[in-house]
Amino acid sequence: MIIAEFLIFLIVILVAKHFWDNRRFYYLAYKIPVGNFDYSLKGLYQILTADSKKIFHIAHEAFNGNEVCTRAWIGPSLFIGVVKPEDVKKVLNSKDCIDKPFVIKFANILKGSLFGDLNYWHSHRKLLNPYFGAKSLLNIIPIFNEKVKILMDNFKKLEGKGDFNAFSSMTALTLETILKVMDYEVDIQNQKSEIKNALIENLEKFLEIITVRIFQPWLHLDFIFNFTKRNKKQDEFLTDIGEVFTKNVIKNAKNIQKQEENNNEKSKSFIHELMSPKYNFSDEEIHDEVTTVMLAAQDTSAIASSTTLVLLGKHKDIQQKVVDELHGIFGKTLVAPYLDFEKIGELHYLDMVINETMRLVPVVPYVLRVNSTEIEISEGYVLPAKTFIIIPILRIHRSKKIWGEDADEFRPERFEKENFEKIPSYAYIPFAKGPRMCIGWRYAMLLMKIQLANILLRYEIDSDMKLEEVDFHLHITMNSAQGYNIRIKERIVD
Repeated sequence: MIIAEFLIFLIVILVAKHFWDNRRFYYLAYKIPVGNFDYSLKGLYQILTADSKKIFHIAHEAFNGNEVCTRAWIGPSLFIGVVKPEDVKKVLNSKDCIDKPFVIKFANILKGSLFGDLNYWHSHRKLLNPYFGAKSLLNIIPIFNEKVKILMDNFKKLEGKGDFNAFSSMTALTLETILKVMDYEVDIQNQKSEIKNALIENLEKFLEIITVRIFQPWLHLDFIFNFTKRNKKQDEFLTDIGEVFTKNVIKNAKNIQKQEENNNEKSKSFIHELMSPKYNFSDEEIHDEVTTVMLAAQDTSAIASSTTLVLLGKHKDIQQKVVDELHGIFGKTLVAPYLDFEKIGELHYLDMVINETMRLVPVVPYVLRVNSTEIEISEGYVLPAKTFIIIPILRIHRSKKIWGEDADEFRPERFEKENFEKIPSYAYIPFAKGPRMCIGWRYAMLLMKIQLANILLRYEIDSDMKLEEVDFHLHITMNSAQGYNIRIKERIVD
C-alpha cells in the first residue's frame, strides 16, 4: 500500500515537473484554436481502430475550423495546422522549420532525401539538385517518349473493353520510366516481370503502415511497434523492395559502370551520378536514395495523371479544349509526334488542366515540419518550439475564401495568367515550396504532359466516377480507394 502511494506521488511530481518545465510551450499551445478533432471516447476509439480511409477523414476534419491555425493533440504530440498562405510561406521558407518531425522518420529505413533527417537531407539535396534541373531533364525526355509508346500499345488492347483502372497502367509506366532513367531495363508495362506487383504493392502497403503509425500514438514507441503484426509486415515489404529489387538495380548499375570504365565512357544516369566518387556515398545511402526516388516518382505522376484522366472523362467540354489545343499544335492526327522541350512548352491548356487536377486532388495532402524555435504567425498566434506543424494542402487548395465559391469544381481557367496572378503564391503548393520542395517536380510534370498528350490525341476518355463520391485513403499520398476507372475509344478525326 505504501509502495503504491509512493509511486502515485512520484508520478504526480514528475507530471507536475514536466508541465512546469514546459509551461511556456503549453501556454502558447492553448492559445491556438481547437480544430474539429474529436476527443470523446467515440473519437478516440475511431483513431484506435482507424484504417487509412478513416485516417484521411479524421485528418481532414482535425484541421478544419479557424482560418489561421488549429491545434490537435495526438497522444502527447501537438499538431498545429497552418492555413493562411502568408503563414505557409513563412513556415516553409524558415531556416528553423526545415526538419521533419520524428513521426515521418518512422520511414527512416528508407532515409533518402525524402525521409532523412536534416543533416542527411542537406548534404544529399545540395549534391542532387543539378541532376533534376531543366538542363539534365533534356536527357530524360527521349526515355519518356519511348516508354509512352509502349503505354499507347497497351491502351490499344483496352479500347472498347469497358471500364479499367487507369492507375495500374500509370504506375507501370512511371515505374518502368524511372528504372530506365537508372539504366535498369525491365518490361513492367507488358507485365512480363513480377517486379510490378513486388514493388508497387509493397510500397503502397509500407506507406500505409507509416500513416497508421503516425495517428496511433502508442505505435510511436518502437518497443511496442516491434511486437505488432504491422512491424512484421513492414519487414517483409522492405525485404522484397530492398533485397530483391533495389539491390538488383544497383548491381546492374555497377556492372555498367565497370564496362564504361573499360570503354572510357561516362553515363549520365541518376544512379551513376549517385555512385560518383565525388559524392562518396556509401552503399546504404545509394540504396536509400534509389528506393525513395522510385517511391516519389511512381506515386506523384501515377496518381496525378490517373486523376486527370478521370476528371477529363467526366468533363467532356474541358477534354475537348485539350484536344483542340493538341490539334492546333500537332494537326488533326491520332499519333503524337516526338515531344521535345519546345513542344511540351506549347501545351498551355493541358498544363492548366494538370494544375487544376492537383489543386483539387493534391497527391500529398499534408506537409509536416517541426520548428526548432518559436514562430509568430498571423493575428499574433505563436507556434511553440518543437511543434509538429501541418500544412493542410488539401484544405488550402479547396478554400472558398481563396479560390471562390466554386472551389470544389474542376475549372482549369483558374490557372490562366490573369486569374492565377490574383491568387496568393503559397495558396497553390502541390509539390510544396521552399528549401524542401519536391526535387522531382519538373520530372513529374514533363512525364504527365507527354503521356496525357499522347492518350488524348488518340482516345476519347469516358468516366462515370464523381469526385465528390470518391473515398480517399491516406498513404502519405492521397489515393482513391475505388481506383481510377475510365473507358476509352479511338477518337474520330475529321
